[in-house]
Amino acid sequence: MEQTTTPPSNPSRLWKPYVSAVDRRLPHWARRSDPIVRRHLGIYWKILPLEVDVLSRIYLVQVGLIVASMPMPIILPLVFTMLPVSMVMLPFVGFAYLRVLMNIGLFTTRLIVDEQEHHTLALLRTTPISLRHILFSKAAAGVWRQIEDLSLILMGVSLLTLPVIGLQYAMYWPLEQEVIVSRLALVLGLGASLVRLVLEPFMIAALAIVIGAGVPSRVPAATALGVTGGFYFALINLPRLLTMPPELRILVETILPVVLPLFIIVGSFRLAHYILSRD
Repeated sequence: MEQTTTPPSNPSRLWKPYVSAVDRRLPHWARRSDPIVRRHLGIYWKILPLEVDVLSRIYLVQVGLIVASMPMPIILPLVFTMLPVSMVMLPFVGFAYLRVLMNIGLFTTRLIVDEQEHHTLALLRTTPISLRHILFSKAAAGVWRQIEDLSLILMGVSLLTLPVIGLQYAMYWPLEQEVIVSRLALVLGLGASLVRLVLEPFMIAALAIVIGAGVPSRVPAATALGVTGGFYFALINLPRLLTMPPELRILVETILPVVLPLFIIVGSFRLAHYILSRD
């Protein structure tokens, strides 16, 4: 009786449907199937994506615990028993995050600088792809290159940050007295800590694009990006050391780290588009 053997499946063929599924919710310029993103990622296009669904569930579970602590106040003290672990682990998470941002900036700066040095950007602009799409895709490629490490950092922050935020805001709104306001501050603080970790990597990539467009040389562009990034994080973090009213502290620690990166991203891409269009 003749036996039939099933040929081994091609791993790349099995991966392609998964890639289109996880990238489906992204704009075309941000997908790994985009030709520019795929070109810059090379063999790294098969990297694991950001687990948005898992992070959303973790956040919603913690929001549920915060809400449930209103009729059952014992819940939050139990959660805050993780504070020693958070205080020990978060500095390492912060160091890893700075390393990811640095790698994103250097990689994206090299992309745009090399395009100008080799005069391939002008050739790329002769294609039907718009300049705006090109710039967005290059920034997306820089973030995709570090997405696996960024996913681990987001996971760590989502699990470790709540006790630290609770300790900080309890000085302004005691959990036993300001029941509603203190819980709302916890929800907003936890959400902002996660959202900014998604926005800031793309902000660094956008800054790398505009600096690389204006300074078409690797070392000066990387230096300018380091100075600009350092100024941004000083602007965001140093005001926290000042004495300020609780309402202003919410603005500085929760709203500003989310709104300011959005303005920088939009401004950086518009300025880069202007510089390259003028040339």
